[in-house]
Amino acid sequence: MTKLHFSWFIFTVFILFSSWSAAQDAPDTLAGTWELVDGWVITKDEEIKYDIDGIRSRKMLNGTDFAFVSKKQGEFWAASTGEYQIVGNQYTEIPQLLSYDVAEGTTYVFSFRLEGDDWYTERKEDGKVVEREHWRRIR
Repeated sequence: MTKLHFSWFIFTVFILFSSWSAAQDAPDTLAGTWELVDGWVITKDEEIKYDIDGIRSRKMLNGTDFAFVSKKQGEFWAASTGEYQIVGNQYTEIPQLLSYDVAEGTTYVFSFRLEGDDWYTERKEDGKVVEREHWRRIR
């Protein structure tokens, strides 16, 4: 390898490492506190329409962990916390503590889009949409 080739090699490795490092340190665009605006979910027993059923919820994301708590008609309804990951337009929750029963290792994978301070999510199971949510950033 000539000195010129070696210099280009080192330069290329430096650029690639710098780009990778910057991507790893990029701020999480979803980090913050979110309030549920609207949505629905289909459970094994029923379809729950958040506005009709009086569901209020807040979700906090800090770059690695999420937590949410929800009320239904003013009473505690559900809570969960755990890790989350973002890859492209896919948001995945990996719950670790929950107020409801799910199988060990369950993950929730949502496609999402962000429009300013509005965050829209959609979750499918077996190709069928089972949950849609609209969240608004409050902090």
